[in-house]
Amino acid sequence: YGFDFWYSYGTFDLHLNPMYWSTDAPRDGFAYAGQWGPEHEADQAIAYIENAGGTYRDPGKPFALVVGMNPPHTPYQQVPQKYVERYAGKTWRDVINRPNVNVESRSKVVQNAKKDMVNYLAMVSGVDEQFGRILNSLEKQGLTGNTVVVFTSDHGNCLGSNNHATKNVIYDESLRIPFLMRHPGKISPRVDSLLFGAADVMPTLLGALGFAEDIPSDVDGKNYAPLFRGREMPRPTGALFINPSRPDPAYGERGVRTHRYTLSIRKVRDKPDATKLYDNRQDPYQMSN
Repeated sequence: YGFDFWYSYGTFDLHLNPMYWSTDAPRDGFAYAGQWGPEHEADQAIAYIENAGGTYRDPGKPFALVVGMNPPHTPYQQVPQKYVERYAGKTWRDVINRPNVNVESRSKVVQNAKKDMVNYLAMVSGVDEQFGRILNSLEKQGLTGNTVVVFTSDHGNCLGSNNHATKNVIYDESLRIPFLMRHPGKISPRVDSLLFGAADVMPTLLGALGFAEDIPSDVDGKNYAPLFRGREMPRPTGALFINPSRPDPAYGERGVRTHRYTLSIRKVRDKPDATKLYDNRQDPYQMSN
């Protein structure tokens, strides 16, 4: 896919000792890290940024670096103890505070949430710390001012909200994810209510990097870099989501999230459509269809 340096996580969830393939590794040429995944990946990213002896890249040319940390992800118990200790003395009663988690329920989903939530938050704290190490490395190399940094995710986790465990549902805990973008001197720090979707990421990044003229005209998303930099432009009134059935994409779930409403329609063969509509202003935890 055009990457000069490729260091691939094996998606086999042993977070405390994950496996990786380096750029030229053969199929069976993986190695175990012997280190918590996000910490190991931050180490690799920092080595790339520091680029001792020009090992990884031409120091006179721009670079793009993508770091895809797997945690917070099951199994939640696989997290360094130093992050768990930050929540010392806390139990599920302290950290499960969303009213759409029915803590009286005996469902497996809720029981797992009670067991896992502290460790989940410990993982979040660990990822925050490791991401911070990468930002510190940029600063030490004098690269902060001319580097666009993005922090985002591919999905959220419900952890008991509306009796769901993880992802692939229309509830905000699954659907809404962070998108933080930093470019000192170009983007002023603030929170924006833009309905920004996954399809907008690529064109917006290209726009932020100065390649707005090179964005293909048939790209589904939009370049919102001008808006991030303070220039107003037309804003969408809704964000589409699509969760097609496999192998038949005519079925599955479709919907839209506006600033106020979430609408979902699920089609299953030979069954009536299942429709959900939530007023997120009056019902922010989406408990009443």
